[in-house]
Amino acid sequence: MRGVRRILLSAVLVAGVVSVPMPAQAAPPNGWREVGLPFLWSRRTLGFVEAAGPSDVWIAGAQGQVAIPQPTGGVLWTPGNPVVRRLKDGAWHEYPLDGWPGWAQVTGLSQSGDDVFVTGPSDPPYVARFDGTRFKPVSLPAGARRVYVRPGPGGTWAVSGQWHDRALLRWVDGAFQKVELPAGYLLHDVVAVGPNDVWAVGRQGEGDATRPASLHWNGKTWTSYPVPDLGFYDSLYQVFATSSGEVWASDTSFENTGTLTTLLRWTGSAWVKVKVPQEAQSPLASDGAGRLVLPGSTSTGTGAVFRWTGSGWQTTEFPSSPNTRFFDVDGAPGTSALWTVAQRDLTPVMQTNAP
Repeated sequence: MRGVRRILLSAVLVAGVVSVPMPAQAAPPNGWREVGLPFLWSRRTLGFVEAAGPSDVWIAGAQGQVAIPQPTGGVLWTPGNPVVRRLKDGAWHEYPLDGWPGWAQVTGLSQSGDDVFVTGPSDPPYVARFDGTRFKPVSLPAGARRVYVRPGPGGTWAVSGQWHDRALLRWVDGAFQKVELPAGYLLHDVVAVGPNDVWAVGRQGEGDATRPASLHWNGKTWTSYPVPDLGFYDSLYQVFATSSGEVWASDTSFENTGTLTTLLRWTGSAWVKVKVPQEAQSPLASDGAGRLVLPGSTSTGTGAVFRWTGSGWQTTEFPSSPNTRFFDVDGAPGTSALWTVAQRDLTPVMQTNAP
């Protein structure tokens, strides 16, 4: 569903250089509980959570980062070992990552239905799909790099490349194939609401003529739809479909969990702006009832989860002592339950309001 949060994960590793006291743990909000994690090694992080069902949840991150002293002072932290785990019916499971390239960071965990993908290094790219017993690398078009996989109810698509080599890919017959696009578009994200209902966002043009762009695929042709003025920003970086099929877009990438400044909702005929909660962050997520959910914090710094009600935002605050910083949130299909992964000081935390 979402891609790498490189900036935020790196900040955690840098913070690991400093030894800080661990204050007493505050209780989760009413109705929430913490979930025991399957870590064995120290220096660990969590960046991704995907709820495939009420009792079927995936997480990804790293463990066992090692500090390497540098000749000029300070230390360089290694990426550690990949953590991809599945909580199924109350028990944790680990599956092989075939072809994992060694010292590298998990850059993405994405899931929709039976499709579960893990991504790693960008060049050459590591993309693997779960076959029920293990993750196996998949076939990519020649020259593909830095791939972000975006499974959806209408099929699995992906974005490849970084700048002007950006391309859209589509999962067809067990491999990713490049998709032809109208000229002049540089796209950052894609989601398939249905087989003939696909949205892609990014920007169009170059230099001073650059402007935000959204494209829709109806199964035969791509159609461009106007985007409201984004002010300082000249591009859309994320598009997301909730479990009820409602489509949203933002000017903040799923790559870095940055603070959201603009949030757009598709009405069926146009994009309209929706007021963003203060300190709400990327990535966009959904609960099982199809409502948009955002991680973030309140104006006082308390960790929070914001849920769209249809006319406003419902806020669930989390204890701020010790400080909890959210990385990802996802809803279990068909339920109102949410699952979150966060960092409390130097410790990864997983919380849920599921029974």
